[in-house]
Amino acid sequence: MARSTRPVTLYRLMGVVPDEGGMLDALDIEHLDENGFTLHSPDFPGAPAFAVDGHFELPTAEWCSDASALTGLHINLDERKPAALLLIAVDGQVYAIGFGQGFRLVPEDYKDPDFGLRFATRAVDPDKVRDICRRAMTGQGRQDTTLVPAGLPIGRIGVKRHAELVRRLGGAIATEDLGLAPGGTVAIEGSAGLRLPIPLAPDRLVAFLRRVNEISAREVQTGFAFIDAIKPVRDRERVAMLDGLLDQGLRGEIDMPLAPAVPTHLVEHLPHTRSYRIKVGSAWLNPREELDLEDLRYRCRVQYCISPTAAMRSGRLVMCADREGKQPLGEAKPIKWLEASVTVGDKLYFLIEGDWYESGVEYVADIRRRVAELISDTPSIAMPPWTSEDERDYNKKVQRLLGPANYLCLDRTEVRTDLHKNKGFEPCDGLGPDLELIHVKQAEKSSPLSHLFNQALVSTEALMLQPEARQNFAKLVAEASGGCRTIPSGTLPKKVIFAILLKKGVSLTPDTLFPFAQVALVNMADTLHSTYGVNVEVIGIPGT
Repeated sequence: MARSTRPVTLYRLMGVVPDEGGMLDALDIEHLDENGFTLHSPDFPGAPAFAVDGHFELPTAEWCSDASALTGLHINLDERKPAALLLIAVDGQVYAIGFGQGFRLVPEDYKDPDFGLRFATRAVDPDKVRDICRRAMTGQGRQDTTLVPAGLPIGRIGVKRHAELVRRLGGAIATEDLGLAPGGTVAIEGSAGLRLPIPLAPDRLVAFLRRVNEISAREVQTGFAFIDAIKPVRDRERVAMLDGLLDQGLRGEIDMPLAPAVPTHLVEHLPHTRSYRIKVGSAWLNPREELDLEDLRYRCRVQYCISPTAAMRSGRLVMCADREGKQPLGEAKPIKWLEASVTVGDKLYFLIEGDWYESGVEYVADIRRRVAELISDTPSIAMPPWTSEDERDYNKKVQRLLGPANYLCLDRTEVRTDLHKNKGFEPCDGLGPDLELIHVKQAEKSSPLSHLFNQALVSTEALMLQPEARQNFAKLVAEASGGCRTIPSGTLPKKVIFAILLKKGVSLTPDTLFPFAQVALVNMADTLHSTYGVNVEVIGIPGT
């Protein structure tokens, strides 16, 4: 039975007129002619398209000389690599689909660098993220990938929202959302390109690409809003100013942290790369077996007609599968292989994959959004008003009013372990009906709350990571409840609740919670959720 779909990487092209002539202009026709590629005009209903097919031919396979040297045999095998490329325009959007080595024919300058990621943030279920790659905004070239085949909520991944830039996102999407056979899901992966299965019938492909257009035009899903919120600097004057500083850094005229980094869409080729070809300015360097920052800086220092940054933005850096640099795997502009950081006044900027980003632009707004999410409108525990009691008496009152089955007072109790030998640690102020760890505090400034949040982190980590702590906590609960409350062996914390009373007459809201406490709360909640899967809820205690 013939297959009806095939996984491919779909690229959306920018600045290409959506007709056959415009798409033809986007390709290097002389290069295609030299390699014997053939042009075709396939029939797609209502969508102008053309295709090219042929092969890249190399005189010998890259490994032949090494195998000959090792075995003493004369090994000289020709290598042919078939390639095909389809360009198709649907409702004003031009798409490129490569087959075999056809991705090498996709014009790099025309690729929309955000298309695949933008699609993924509008299509993937935020609770079932399977693959995410992010770049640390440090200027040191660090890149981290998390793979979860079964899927995991984005909040459990542990992305540092204002210190990391998400560059690739993968997950599942319902087949009917793409106009495919209903009742199933397909895996997609989005970065610059979009990896997903496409239908193999012309009319169905056109309908499929219309669905891609529609999904791309949606609002970003709430769970991925923080990814979409980080935008590169687009103000031309500011970019020119930052590029000017980068010029000085590349020439060594100012001290600027610089580091090589692999563009996200080329990471898959890294294990197979044996050499790099570098062109910055008018000349190619001999193939390098390692990517050395000094090679780039050398070429930048000898530029006289254009600036170093302009040369980096217009040059070529090619990954090759052989040491001679004759078998390209993929390429990107040299600027995309460089990370840098620079401070201008009180603002910090990072260069990542050719774009400048300002650190912390959405920081305050995002902290407020996260605090609003944590403060519950419908509290899971109905905490009674706090009148004039001290904290110990208030916790006893809550147990008396709600009953020990709903609130077991554990204020000023201690759990000792080999790590916490002296005073031990206080596990919580109260234990909720579903074993929630409830921490209670009255505060007129941020420092008591910051201490409370740190205490909750310490106690939760101890119960998660130390079997001895869990055993002793279970004994403590049984003793404090007179045997009416028990914790089954092996039970791990699932939820932490903070019950907070602010100064008299002030209700707890994102606006009234002290700024430093807001930051401490969000950082602690993100750590508990992403590292341990523990949810956090914040409840305002009514005052008098």
